[in-house]
Amino acid sequence: MWAGARQQRGCRHKHNAISTDVMGKNKRLSAQKRASRVARTSSSAADGNAVNALSAPARKALDEFRLENVISHLLRRAHFAAEEIFAKEFAEEAITPRQKAALIAVYQRPGINQNELSALLFMDRNTVAEMVARLVRRALLKRRPSPEDRRAFQLFLARKGAALLDSVILRDARVERAIEEKIPQKDRAVLMRCLRLLARSR
Repeated sequence: MWAGARQQRGCRHKHNAISTDVMGKNKRLSAQKRASRVARTSSSAADGNAVNALSAPARKALDEFRLENVISHLLRRAHFAAEEIFAKEFAEEAITPRQKAALIAVYQRPGINQNELSALLFMDRNTVAEMVARLVRRALLKRRPSPEDRRAFQLFLARKGAALLDSVILRDARVERAIEEKIPQKDRAVLMRCLRLLARSR
């Protein structure tokens, strides 16, 4: 009997210890949840304060702002759409519109240097230098020292580059037609005039 009583007291002691441990864990979890709620509330308050720091004219402009009416955004989306059509047509050739333009420019102006090519394509010199280096590595262009300035290089179309243009140039007209088809016939001339005005302002 005494042994049974001791066993019962031992079980009650273990149960109490477990209960105390569970209660402690629950208190810690509750404290962590309260701290998390306070942090979220503080963050929301801080965000609200940041918005309140805006001037009334700025807030009015932000409320009325519509991305679908922004010319630069629409031009960028149109550019991506045109490049996607080009990329699908010339996926096998692995050529970009700018590389195609560079090859055509060199064909039309044999011996052109990189600075002249940069000005012609409206691209910065470093970008053109990298592009030319890639085209030379692919044996599409040949690069020779200029007889007038040994620090400069003249560019010439390589045999492989000529073969690529032979494959690309007629199909390029198909790409242009695919882009134009998205625009009503009556609006195409107006669009071209507007694009030229924007390009001329650079």
